[in-house]
Amino acid sequence: MKIPVENIVELTVEHQFLQAYPILSQLRKDLSLKEYLDLLNDMRKEGKQLFALYHDTSIVALAGISWREDSYNERYVYVQDLVTDVNHRPSGLGYNLLSYIHNWAKEQGAEYITLEA
Repeated sequence: MKIPVENIVELTVEHQFLQAYPILSQLRKDLSLKEYLDLLNDMRKEGKQLFALYHDTSIVALAGISWREDSYNERYVYVQDLVTDVNHRPSGLGYNLLSYIHNWAKEQGAEYITLEA
């Protein structure tokens, strides 16, 4: 199932973050809603971003990213917390989201991206 790129967005407001929590909690089972919202607040202050892939009106995949710089002064995007909803695995949605982030990062001037495994 191929999801159009326009259904991938950066989450920026609280109702989007609340909608994302059930998906992220599949990866971070020990994270309460309050801890999640506190963590998001801290992460956003540090410039970290959260992207979501939507199917219809539901979030089905998430990825958190941050900008970093390596020892050669090259800017790159670090992808963490990449997760696809258990009901949509294995459908290639995580790959679609990661591909989108890769292209977006290159357009923003990243030399490369790296994924936390």
